[in-house]
Amino acid sequence: MTNYIFLAVALPFALWTTWSDLRYMKIRNITVLLMGAAFLITGAILLPFEVLLWRILGGLIVLVLGFGLFAIGRIGGGDAKFAAVMAMFIDHSHIAMFLFTLSMFALLGVFLHRMVGKMGFLNPITDKWESWAIERRTSKKNFPLGLGMSAALIYYLMSVAEII
Repeated sequence: MTNYIFLAVALPFALWTTWSDLRYMKIRNITVLLMGAAFLITGAILLPFEVLLWRILGGLIVLVLGFGLFAIGRIGGGDAKFAAVMAMFIDHSHIAMFLFTLSMFALLGVFLHRMVGKMGFLNPITDKWESWAIERRTSKKNFPLGLGMSAALIYYLMSVAEII
């Protein structure tokens, strides 16, 4: 039952993060803070105290690593914060499987994002969306990592809940 509840808690935040990152190339602090608070509340109710502390520690470790990557320009600050909150939803015995899932969804996200951008059939809707517009304005190649991270989290939580 815990996995179903974590899925229900994380799903709206993950979907919002995907939309926000595609539309604005930003993952807002309020989204990350609310998702973190939602995890802490549900985790305090559903998880043994020791497991909750380990998951919080895991989130802090990911936050430090994420800010390191942000400092050298490899990921955005919102991506680092979202990854830290996401990490709290991941069972530590599933870390390797989740990292593989995350890499697959990130690659798939890059491919689909580029393909949709080149095809142009969504241009009337997405023409002003920052994740596509930035590449038309500059030579900068950006990817809304929130898309891949959110998809990986949703897939992971659905798989541990045995929905898929």
